[in-house]
Amino acid sequence: MIKDKLDIVLITYNRKEYLKSTLDEVFSADSPVKDFDITVLDNSSTDGSSELIQEYCDRYSNLKHIVNPKNIGGCANIAKALVEIPSKKYVWVLCDNDNYDWTVWNEIEKAISEDYDVIMTRQCDNNVSQIFYESAFLPACIYKTNVITETVAENIYNNIKMLFPHLALSAKNINDNNSFYIPSKSIVLVGKNPNQNESYTRGHNKDDLPESRQNIFWSVGYFSSLEYIKDKKIRNEIINGTRHYHKTLFDLFRTIVIKNTLYFNNYFPNLTKIFSSLNFINKIKFIFAYLSIKLSFKDYSFYDIRTKDEWSKYFKKVKEQQYINKLSKKYSGKKVLLYGAGELSQAILEGSDLSGLNIIGISDLKFEKNSISGFNNLKTIKPSEINKYDFDVILFSMLTYEKPLNVLRKNGVNQQYESLVCKTLKYPIRK
Repeated sequence: MIKDKLDIVLITYNRKEYLKSTLDEVFSADSPVKDFDITVLDNSSTDGSSELIQEYCDRYSNLKHIVNPKNIGGCANIAKALVEIPSKKYVWVLCDNDNYDWTVWNEIEKAISEDYDVIMTRQCDNNVSQIFYESAFLPACIYKTNVITETVAENIYNNIKMLFPHLALSAKNINDNNSFYIPSKSIVLVGKNPNQNESYTRGHNKDDLPESRQNIFWSVGYFSSLEYIKDKKIRNEIINGTRHYHKTLFDLFRTIVIKNTLYFNNYFPNLTKIFSSLNFINKIKFIFAYLSIKLSFKDYSFYDIRTKDEWSKYFKKVKEQQYINKLSKKYSGKKVLLYGAGELSQAILEGSDLSGLNIIGISDLKFEKNSISGFNNLKTIKPSEINKYDFDVILFSMLTYEKPLNVLRKNGVNQQYESLVCKTLKYPIRK
């Protein structure tokens, strides 16, 4: 049986609310892993998570609860979950804040039966760049435990300081040309990650940490982890294919420079770590990206907006209400459908007057799965049912809408569209 071949380890620290949601999904009636052996590796939580886990242990005999004597840090907890906990042929490490779609789990079980070395739980293109990039997302891979030799275990522990201990394991599988299985659809869906920049050092006194640890962020850890890829050609292929929500590698380099400036006080070692991982051509791109930011007179304080409060500040700065008033005049007498119900949308709806627009409702992909009857006093409409409604224009209350627009076009939705978000060159935002 597959459950006799797979250890599932769920790592957690002080995320009781998210953890409860995750446990409910894992043990839901339609969960194919609800009877598997599952270990929760609790990093000495202090918010009641331990008590919550014990409640679930009392209900499910296959759930085991291990509490670390001290908070050893998120990355060290990942390393422990990979190296010290598993006793079976495969190990799958989960986080405490993600969601799941079990639709194609049968593919995962088939891949385990067929003895693949790595079974991915995220759908991606079958190339080394996308595989390595997706592997940075911890639950994206189910690994064979026999690959975790003493040397690989050491590499996993060594890469704790670079945020991605698990990438040392992914690199080993790539170096050895091991087999990867990619499902037709993603099983694990990335959840909300509050305090993203501090997610690996939560609970620690940052003043006691070295500067390199205080100031590290995703890109620094990711590019530095490429040292575990032995073949320089493969390493360059991975770098050339890395986008991380950007259209080009050059755009990603620009964001790295901006983020390092805004949040990490121009901590230059961050840039040198990334720079040293690049080949000659990409080093030139990085230099030009650096100069394009440093010689610019733009205010980049809103470039990396993530939260509703940050969006609210941005909209005040760019006078979003004046922009909405112009849209109201432009589409006077027109029926408007809003598309997008994230934090950006909430910031607009809660902080602006949209009464000048004749809004028939709001649509978002999340309404397909969750039957929400209303969103900020607006009627919710499933994207698959948009054609049932009479409207003249779509206003996208989201920053980038190329993908949903393409889907809507394919489904025969051909109405006029425009952004509900006021954009300005003076205060750039990441697209």
